[in-house]
Amino acid sequence: MNKYFSTKTSIFVFASPALLLFTVFCVYPLLPEIWMSLQKHDGFRSMGFVGLENYKDVIASPSFWKAHKNTYLIVGISLLLGIPLSMMLALFMEVQTPKLRRFFKSAAMFPAILSVTVVSQIWLAFYEPNWGLFNSILKSIGLESWTHSWLTEKKTVMPSIGLVFLWQYIGLNAMLFYTGIKTIPKSYYEAALIDGANFVQVCLRITIPLLQNVIKYVLILSTLGSMAFYSHVRVMTAGGPGDTSRTVVYQMYYTAFDTSEFGKGTAIAVFFIVECLVISFLIQRFIAREKLEF
Repeated sequence: MNKYFSTKTSIFVFASPALLLFTVFCVYPLLPEIWMSLQKHDGFRSMGFVGLENYKDVIASPSFWKAHKNTYLIVGISLLLGIPLSMMLALFMEVQTPKLRRFFKSAAMFPAILSVTVVSQIWLAFYEPNWGLFNSILKSIGLESWTHSWLTEKKTVMPSIGLVFLWQYIGLNAMLFYTGIKTIPKSYYEAALIDGANFVQVCLRITIPLLQNVIKYVLILSTLGSMAFYSHVRVMTAGGPGDTSRTVVYQMYYTAFDTSEFGKGTAIAVFFIVECLVISFLIQRFIAREKLEF
């Protein structure tokens, strides 16, 4: 029986329903979009087959590369700041009393369950240049020269929006790490304490290494979530000033719906899908390849 179920034919037979569903709902919908990207299209009708011209025009556009720069800035903020801070928050919650732990878990999840529109409107008030919270605090402590028009200056607009994204989802990642920490057997920590390990050594030698599968999941979630960054930009700046704060997804939306160049918009979408697939493959291929059992 085991020999029968281990053959490639039987594996294919049992996997085929899932593969069929994946093909119907994930692969097939992409085919019309790829076809549209090869045409001059206004969203209602095709105005002729143009081949790879849309892709050439997209690649030649400075806005496309500026959007990529902004997108990968958000990815960098999410990974280089968000994941370490989420891990520290999870470790902090783990050592609290049950009552404080419940409070911090609720507080950590609260921003993530809020609507993006609500969060963006709150931070718009914080960033308001005349009476906003940040500039008011800087003025009150004598640092008026540090005040900015945060969302209309080219140097500050993307870091400002990235901070909002970081704040909203850092708690969600922390809860994922915290859940992973709770699955680690207590006997490992007890053995480490007997050996005289301190808190930092326990974190570096036991907790973080045993969280590698959770770290991989959070890494994929954060990377692809940051790549798809759109809503905060739409509400807070609408891509401005000019095209300074556009991301790849916003550039795709702008090209397709604001300029009615759906062929170029879908070409950007195809580029975006390929990038996400490549990034996911690289993370799966090189991060946390060993299977942990404990």
